[in-house]
Amino acid sequence: MGLEEGYDDVLVRDIMSSPPITTLPMTSVKEAARIMLENRVGSLIVVNERNTLLGILTKTDIIREVVAKGLDPESVRVGDIMTRNPYYVYTDDSVERAASLMGEHNIGHLPVLDPETKKPVGIVTKTDIVKLAPNYINVIYSLKQEIDRRERLKRIRK
Repeated sequence: MGLEEGYDDVLVRDIMSSPPITTLPMTSVKEAARIMLENRVGSLIVVNERNTLLGILTKTDIIREVVAKGLDPESVRVGDIMTRNPYYVYTDDSVERAASLMGEHNIGHLPVLDPETKKPVGIVTKTDIVKLAPNYINVIYSLKQEIDRRERLKRIRK
């Protein structure tokens, strides 16, 4: 990663998790929770039989819509509580765009679609974006060192 690069130079495909963990809308919330635990993920992309994006289900959805209401997770279906028509990004979108969408809409998971097929091919999370921060901290530190070095050279030349 060069000094001149920013978040807008990193593409979603570079940081997304792929393939996405998916489920169907008729899956029980209990089964969806088991799938999340088994795969150590915080969300599932909800698709139909043709793998078309229908929605997203997060741990927060399960807590808010099932657990907090005392509902039976075996009788509630994913399609009943998922976020329909979720925001999404394409593989060739910038990480900056993904981060902006997450910030503007207070969301932590974005389905990633193939720009040609419009089918889900991954997921990007706030955690994926935060993992980039050390790279940019190093870039800032390197820039500061270069500025300091140039300032010292200017003083020496005077």
